[in-house]
Amino acid sequence: MYELKFVLIFVLLFSSHSWAKWSVSTFNMRNFDRDQEMGQTNLIELEKVIKSVQSDVMAFQEVVNIKAFLSLVARVLPGYSVELSTCGGMGNQHLALVYQSKSFSVKSKIEDLSFTGSGNTCGSLRPLFLVTLQSLANKQEVTFGLVHLKAGGDMNAMSRRWQQYSKLETISRNYKGKNLVFLGDFNSTGYNVRNDDYVQFEAFMSSANMKTMSENISCTNYWTGTLGNGLYESSVIDHIILQDQLVKTVEKVQVGSHCAKMNCRPATPQDLGITYQSVSDHCPVQVTFR
Repeated sequence: MYELKFVLIFVLLFSSHSWAKWSVSTFNMRNFDRDQEMGQTNLIELEKVIKSVQSDVMAFQEVVNIKAFLSLVARVLPGYSVELSTCGGMGNQHLALVYQSKSFSVKSKIEDLSFTGSGNTCGSLRPLFLVTLQSLANKQEVTFGLVHLKAGGDMNAMSRRWQQYSKLETISRNYKGKNLVFLGDFNSTGYNVRNDDYVQFEAFMSSANMKTMSENISCTNYWTGTLGNGLYESSVIDHIILQDQLVKTVEKVQVGSHCAKMNCRPATPQDLGITYQSVSDHCPVQVTFR
């Protein structure tokens, strides 16, 4: 009888999806599905990018055309469900969490509008979107905090972003002892050059007992930069930030799209190719857990 029970437990553990061996990704799609400067999103190339980092849980930023995004998910990620922030800030850039509906259910979702710069109403910036998913197999929960922080490298922009770092640190205390993941576009413009923005970012993670998985990759996006000669430079502004207990279970971290293609080297827009020109200046970041 004891052996039979052992076999049944073994079968249940290894035949059902659990939080073991799972993946999460984040991707800023650049004003999906039409950017004012770069034009209409190339949906064929975007679909390729999404499929290349298809994960159990996927975060997206800058969802401007919600109807088109829902159609995209239904076509490219059948069997996935979508949770969207109601606030998108001045640019109408909503945050989206996409997950396998056969494996997870939503336990709670909170939209923290204090991140938008307008008290408890939707202001000019994007909110923090907290979504707690529960594994249908083993009832374990993970809370995903989707962000798109204040952009810019000038002192005013960085000061506003540092206030958001502080808010994230405070929120992390409320999830102490639980599984918490912050992910998205942190606009951490000082990460590569190690300026004051980097210091503030590192201080937030240290106080929160968290670590960014982007420390394992060289870049997550490209911008015009300061190199000249038509060369664009790479930087690290997209992050998947984990609590210590989750860090220990990470198997692999990778970046996709033109960042992987150019290995984060300086490049011209022509070198970066169609994914940069007609999909996004950002590249998807994916973390796989054991």
